[in-house]
Amino acid sequence: MKKVRLTLLAVGMMVSAACLMFTSCTKEGPAGPAGTNGTNGTNGTNGQDGKDANATCTQCHNFGDTLIVKIFQYDASQHATGSTTFEGTRTACAPCHTHEGFLSIVETGADTSAAPVYDAAPINCRTCHMIHNTYTNADFALRVTSSFHPRYDPTQTIDLTADGGSSNLCGRCHQSRKTSPWLDLPASDVDSLKPTSSRWGPHYGSQSLVLSGKGAFNDASFANSPHRNSAACVTCHGAKAQGDLVGGHTLWMANEEEGIDNVAGCKSADCHPTATNFDIDGKQTEIEGMLNDLKMKLADAKMLDTNTMLLKTGKKYSQKQLAIFWNYKLADYDRSLGVHNYKYIRDMLQDGINYYNSK
Repeated sequence: MKKVRLTLLAVGMMVSAACLMFTSCTKEGPAGPAGTNGTNGTNGTNGQDGKDANATCTQCHNFGDTLIVKIFQYDASQHATGSTTFEGTRTACAPCHTHEGFLSIVETGADTSAAPVYDAAPINCRTCHMIHNTYTNADFALRVTSSFHPRYDPTQTIDLTADGGSSNLCGRCHQSRKTSPWLDLPASDVDSLKPTSSRWGPHYGSQSLVLSGKGAFNDASFANSPHRNSAACVTCHGAKAQGDLVGGHTLWMANEEEGIDNVAGCKSADCHPTATNFDIDGKQTEIEGMLNDLKMKLADAKMLDTNTMLLKTGKKYSQKQLAIFWNYKLADYDRSLGVHNYKYIRDMLQDGINYYNSK
């Protein structure tokens, strides 16, 4: 036993000596030069971490409430719910229903995403803004503001120039796509077609088409309101916010809790300084009446199913009738009751009403 203890003691002394020798050979040298100021969120090099208060990250990530407010508001928006991201599994739907799909079409200029999106993210901050690209305030810039070719007719160009073209970002999704069969003689009351889908017509988000004064059939004589060139989506939808109920990054227009319209964006000196709601000069009331009038005429013509609000199939319609049906749905799906482009909506609805009044 004594021999074992002596052996263990000797081994221990040898290990200790080796450690001392290793430490002596690898002791820390002189300190390196100070690191550079933090840039793009990285540490300094060759020495101490760069921790200067002027590091670019602090332009956004600071003690201010700017980011907190934006996130708080956006979380109350319909975009943030991600309730339709399942559509990302179809390349024709992914561009507007998923974050990844939208980035795909911005890069390629195509109407469809490069591939289906299965692990989809909803529309979020990075969809619309250049988040964490430069790690400066420049990251709040919009991802794209240039003009675009609408899906219903790629020979057309939409360029919503107000507010530096910010609406061109929104418009890439808030537009109607082409339907089948398409109308090549939309003014013809002779040539007929037989749609097989009850969903024939424009897709739901027609706002950018209406705002730009495009998308309706037989619209050569249709007028346009000043909003087309003077108002941007953010002018009203991003107006002064009330908590997370309306305005700002909520994008909501009506405060349903109090039953009032958020007219903050309307009341500039050059626009509608006395506005108390969106029914300025009774224009929304007028458009709502015209929509109801044309709806009943389409129902009487056995075109519109008023239970589903879709096209009745199984019969032929003239291209002129289908053009009127398309225009009706374009105005209905716009959902602004004329606010986006009162004159354009008024004229397209009146064209349909006049047609059926002449029968």
